[in-house]
Formats: sequence, structure tokens, C-alpha cells
Amino acid sequence: MISPWVTFFVVIVMTFISAVLLVTSKTILNRILMPFTFIVGYNLISFFLFKYNMNLNLSIFSISYPVTFAVFLGYMILIEGAEKRKYSKILGNMVDPTIVSEALNDLETLKKGGEMEITAFFSDVASFSTISEQLSSEDLAALLNEYLSAMTIILKDNRGTLDKYIGDAVVGIFGAPIATQSHFLDAAKATLQMLEKLEDLKKYWQANNLYCKDAQNMNIRVGLNTGLAKVGFMGTDTLASYTMMGDTVNLAARLEAAGKDYGVSTLVSSMTQEKIKDQILTRELDAVVVKGKTLPVHIFEIVGIRGQVPDNLVQATAFYEEGFQLYLNREWDKAIKKFKESSQVKGKKDKSAEMLIERCELYIADPPPENWNGAFVRTHK
Repeated sequence: MISPWVTFFVVIVMTFISAVLLVTSKTILNRILMPFTFIVGYNLISFFLFKYNMNLNLSIFSISYPVTFAVFLGYMILIEGAEKRKYSKILGNMVDPTIVSEALNDLETLKKGGEMEITAFFSDVASFSTISEQLSSEDLAALLNEYLSAMTIILKDNRGTLDKYIGDAVVGIFGAPIATQSHFLDAAKATLQMLEKLEDLKKYWQANNLYCKDAQNMNIRVGLNTGLAKVGFMGTDTLASYTMMGDTVNLAARLEAAGKDYGVSTLVSSMTQEKIKDQILTRELDAVVVKGKTLPVHIFEIVGIRGQVPDNLVQATAFYEEGFQLYLNREWDKAIKKFKESSQVKGKKDKSAEMLIERCELYIADPPPENWNGAFVRTHK
């Protein structure tokens, strides 16, 4: 018979090895099967030693190892369960429940965060300060709750993650925490659905004489940009949120703000447009150098889903883009003609076309330098 101390040492070593495997194992099934594997292994070792007239005490191991393992496993499940509940609570208000379940399947990756390709979403209510000045605090809260609730539902329905609210602004992430192959398309479709839903809300407010005239006719601006960003949980143990950071995010915010200058509800970068162009009709509006950068970014308006856009808007988009190419080629008079044709076919005021016409007229009087690349430099956000 082998000394009980040797048996005890073997039990300790095998328990330690299984504990390490328990911590590194990703599935509950593996953790449940692990003790049975070690018991079989211990018996095989005992059988091998028995051939050489050495006996391990099977009863000590058969009792002590499962008990030790069960206690450790229970502790691990308790700790992991608490962590899952913590992150589930954080994500619960940010994403659709199905995405929460999916994200929690790989808790370690979720906790660590990292760099992912995403589409950053920023939206803002145009002239919201004017609206807020006309409403009581109760009506303002009711308006915001109604509007933000509707927009957030659409965001989540399209696999978006709510990053935060900033007053009337909505900040969202598409493509994280669960990576998707269509985050750019999800973001574009969510944007179009939000614009459509806002029209329904305005009709309801007008019909029921709710809030104020400016609220009943309010508009929103959305900026989208696709690229790499740092994503993950940030904050304290008691107050954390899943958020994004980086140049990709900053550009999306600046595109949202720039929409005001062009009189459009949506602005997306060329990085997003390149990925959605087969399904979403866009209009190339301009090439701009945003504040703090040196290279131009080509910016686009989302017109609508291909096949669902009215013929006059399709034609107006084509005329505008022809005019923009003439503008880039320094053919100012021809460009002006196309921009005017675009506005005429569109059937309503087009601030973007008016802006480019004004620039063409300025360049006729004072041509840009020979090395001009067509980019307009924005000096404000």
C-alpha cells in the first residue's frame, strides 16, 4: 500500500490541474465532464501501479476529489453568474435581448473589449434649443421620452447598440458587441426607418395639437461612419457602459453636425457609402476637410433604398452628381446648369445645390489654385 501522504499529494496535484482547466474551460459541459475524466484517469494510474504491487487508496480519491471539485465548480459558477448578471444588466437597456444572450456566451471577450470594425451612429434634433424654450418641463420630458423611445426601438431592432443619450442626441454602435457582416447596412436602414417614424410622430402631434409648432415640424440629422474603433465597457464597477472611441467615432459626430450646412437629414462617409451603395441610393454631396484633419472626406446623403425611391429623386440625384463631377473638373458654368436642373427636378429647395452654385460663381470670379483637389475646408465642427 502506498503511503496516504502520496495519495494526498496526488489528489492535490490532480485537483490543482483540474482547477486550472476549469478556469480556462469555456463551456459548462466540459466543466461537468472534467471530474469524471480525472476519476477514470486516477483509476487507470491505480491499475498501472497495482501491476507493480503498489496500491493507491481509491476511496480517499473517490470521495475527496469530487467534493473538492464540486465546491470549486460551484464557486466558479457563482462568480461567473454574478459577472454575467452584471454585464447583462448593463447591456439590457442598450441592445436587443437576443444580442445580450449572444454576447454573454463569450464573457471574457466581452469584458476585454478591443478594436472592431463598426458603423458609428450619431443623431440630433435640429434646433432643439428653440423647441425646448417653448415647452414646459413636463411637455419637454414627454416629447423627449416619446421621440427617444421610438428611435431607440428602431436602433435595437436593427441590431444596433445604444451607446448613450446626450440630451436629444442618440449615439449608437452597429457591429458591436456582436460582430456582424452587415452593420453598415443595418445602420443605413435604421436611419431611413427613423426618418419615416419621425414623420408619423409629427403627423400625430399635429393632429392632436401636442407640444408646439416647432416640435410638430422638427427634423433630425444623422451622421454615419464605418471603420475601426475601440469598443468595450468603460466606467466604474458600479457605473459602466458599453461605448466606442476613436477617429471613426469622431468623424460620424462631425458628419451629423455638418448636415446642417447642406440642409440634409443624413450624411455618411465614403467608407460607409462604398459598403451600402448596392442596396442604398446615395448622393455624393461634397468633398470636405473636417476640422483637425488634412485629407478630404467625400460625403454622401442617403436618398433611399434602391427600387423604392421616386423617379424624380433618382433623376435629381443623377443631375446633382453630374454637376459635382463638373465642379471637380473646374467646369463651373456647366456645373451650375446641372445643379439647377437637379433642384428643378427635385421640386423643392436644395441647400446643397445652392451652396455648390455659390461656390462655382465665386470660383468663376476668383479661380482656385492649380493644385486644388476639390475639397472644401470646414473651420467648425
